[in-house]
Amino acid sequence: MNNVFLAVLMRFLHIGSVVGLIGGAIYSRSVLTPVLNALPEPERARAAEGAQARFRTPLFVLLALIILSGIYNFLAGPHHSQQWQIWFGIKMLLVLHILAAAILWATSPYGDVTVGGKGKRRLASVCISGLLVILIGAYLHYLTGRGL
Repeated sequence: MNNVFLAVLMRFLHIGSVVGLIGGAIYSRSVLTPVLNALPEPERARAAEGAQARFRTPLFVLLALIILSGIYNFLAGPHHSQQWQIWFGIKMLLVLHILAAAILWATSPYGDVTVGGKGKRRLASVCISGLLVILIGAYLHYLTGRGL
């Protein structure tokens, strides 16, 4: 009974954290960044820095939960076929990209907001890679259900 509770809890933490991370990135990229870019330059920089600072702690907590619960889920899961392992490796490469881009976004000045005529696309890459990771995760879940 304890193992079932822990397995369900870890899966919930993993999926919930991914939803929070990717949902926050999609919101930031599609809503917050365009609104901030519409502000005059001095206000834009100050507002972007404040918004980024407020999201930094939740971002790092979500990243830690994703990594810890993902490692648990991987180690506690069954052994899989070569096809499953190949797709899992691709998924992990995308996850590493998301981690790097999210950390760079959180620690760079102003995030993705255009300041001084320069804008970045880190959040867009996090959103695209995140959606691909979710798609591959669904496929891996399908393969696991078929015993592969």
